[in-house]
Amino acid sequence: MADPLSIPGGVVGIISLGITVTQGLVSFYTAARGQKSNTAYTATKLNRLLDQLNLLKGQLANRKFRSDERDLLKNIERSIRDCEECILELDAENEKFKDRRTYSIAAAARTAARRLAYPFRQSTLQKLEEVVDETLSHLSLALQALDNKVIANIQDDIEATKTLIERVRNDQITTAIRTWLKAPDPSVEYNSNCKKRHGETGLWLVKGPSFSTWLEKPNSFLWLYGFTGCGKSVLCSTAIQYAFRHRRSNPRIGVAFFFFVFNDESKQDISAMLRSLILQLSDQLKEGSHCPLSQLHDRYCNSTPPDHVLISYLHELVRLFDNVYLLLDALDESPRGEQREDVLQALVDLRSWSAPGLHLLVTSRDEIDIRDVLCNELGALNSEMLSMKNEYVDRDIAAFVSQQLRDNRKFQKWKDYHGRIESVFTESANGVYVVNLYNTRAFANSLR
Repeated sequence: MADPLSIPGGVVGIISLGITVTQGLVSFYTAARGQKSNTAYTATKLNRLLDQLNLLKGQLANRKFRSDERDLLKNIERSIRDCEECILELDAENEKFKDRRTYSIAAAARTAARRLAYPFRQSTLQKLEEVVDETLSHLSLALQALDNKVIANIQDDIEATKTLIERVRNDQITTAIRTWLKAPDPSVEYNSNCKKRHGETGLWLVKGPSFSTWLEKPNSFLWLYGFTGCGKSVLCSTAIQYAFRHRRSNPRIGVAFFFFVFNDESKQDISAMLRSLILQLSDQLKEGSHCPLSQLHDRYCNSTPPDHVLISYLHELVRLFDNVYLLLDALDESPRGEQREDVLQALVDLRSWSAPGLHLLVTSRDEIDIRDVLCNELGALNSEMLSMKNEYVDRDIAAFVSQQLRDNRKFQKWKDYHGRIESVFTESANGVYVVNLYNTRAFANSLR
């Protein structure tokens, strides 16, 4: 396999210089904005440039390009090098009104006067804005090239995962058994959430230490928690995708998942979850292996097996694999009361097996009853609980908002306000990944 390609150091240096220069300009004009009203627009544009530079730097950090991505690498490098002249112009402007050492009162007075007058001239502001616009244009081309490739890769991964899910099904499960079991199909939610994923968002989880530990540690557990709209289900779908990737290395690995759905009664209770997990794992048994599902059918052919029997059969299935990865999304969408209590009790039962090959990942809001069971009865450690309110989620939100403003035609008429919209939504998101287009348009109109 050919060695991976990296962005040349000189190109990285251009981005780093751009960040340094723009930070200096942002600090200067932001401080002056209260005294000079005509600098507000310039400060907003500079903030947008700084955000774009940081976004590009983040996307390129440790990014390795495959040998077949050589043209993509050249396009990105060309777009960034086209920014160099503009960044050097900004640097020159920055130097003109930087604080300089002066050794006499007269010299100090002249410097102060120049600083007070020069940076705020309309011609200066207009020139800065033109240079910023040109730089943003080049950066947008680089980001667009990256986004298009990432989206294409994600779609390839999604299709590969779909193919894998189909391929691991075997013919041991007859149509009669499938019809009898009436197992809900969780791939509907999986596919829907994969479509919502933007760019490389979520990679902080699947390429981070918590997920790696969950994949490798015997009898592992991981709880992702956060409030509504923070992207838990999208992140769970990414985790499912990477669990199936992990399965490629060993066919004796089983992967099963389930999404609780508040507006679908067929996907809210413990029986639905267990029937779905059982069917998925039965589908993944090696051809010719003993399949306990047929016995379950023979015993309960005219009814649905009770929950405790389903749990027992799930336990038997887990023993037939080297490792089994179970991913359960949105525990809180199982209705509070008896149904949720049964779901939580099932988790306690699964963990009580102390099966080295069982790996359990769950997501939910941080609700009292769920936390109580996971922490007190399951004994979840701090390292096994991952809050969705963190800097990585904030970066995902910033990338999502930036992409929406850049590519969604509905926002083009507010192009002059993109910088401020991006800043306000990112700063006030507090981990919420849902960006309502109507509210965004209303906010943009309020800026006019």
